[in-house]
Amino acid sequence: MAKRFFFTTKWLCYTALLTAMVVATGYIPGLPVLTGKIYWCDFVIFMSAYILDPLGAAIVGGIGTTFFDLFGINGTAYNAIPSLLIHGAQGLTASGIFILLRYFFNKKGSNKTEAVLAVLSGILPAILVIFGYFLKRITWEGLSPAVAVMKMPANVLQEIIGLAVAIVILYVCNLKLRLKAARLLPDFKGEMIIKYNKTEEREKPVPPEQ
Repeated sequence: MAKRFFFTTKWLCYTALLTAMVVATGYIPGLPVLTGKIYWCDFVIFMSAYILDPLGAAIVGGIGTTFFDLFGINGTAYNAIPSLLIHGAQGLTASGIFILLRYFFNKKGSNKTEAVLAVLSGILPAILVIFGYFLKRITWEGLSPAVAVMKMPANVLQEIIGLAVAIVILYVCNLKLRLKAARLLPDFKGEMIIKYNKTEEREKPVPPEQ
């Protein structure tokens, strides 16, 4: 009997909405710092990691930043592929680590504990973004390693701010608790519908009687 997997409207809506939010944050002017600019997409990517599953978070981070690079106002279409890889990996790893930490260390579902685990699960993805952009600058853009290192502090600040804003919105402002209380919080296992291919089941030969 063949199985087919589908995602519910809720999962699709959350993924599409958060992806659109990543694109929208690209239109917010970057915050100038000494070594570059700080952009605002990361807090949405971290939020998606703590609300959605790894697949949804990877789509939000990778596709969201790619769409903005391709169609945004900054003329950064050449960054589309690096953005897809870097921010897709950011969402994927943040969500995956968060789910594992929550499973092993927060079986009681404490909101404060989950907030701490969310911070911890954002550290490695933030490092991936920082060093991902470092590698992108010396390979994709052809900058010298020294210049690429000088631009790293802006990425460090961007990840710290993005993670902090996501934690404040979801846990300090209790947005995630409110979504859960209203039964609006998507669940990866619950949002995946398994449908059986009944046509193939009917066509399957019946074994002869013994």
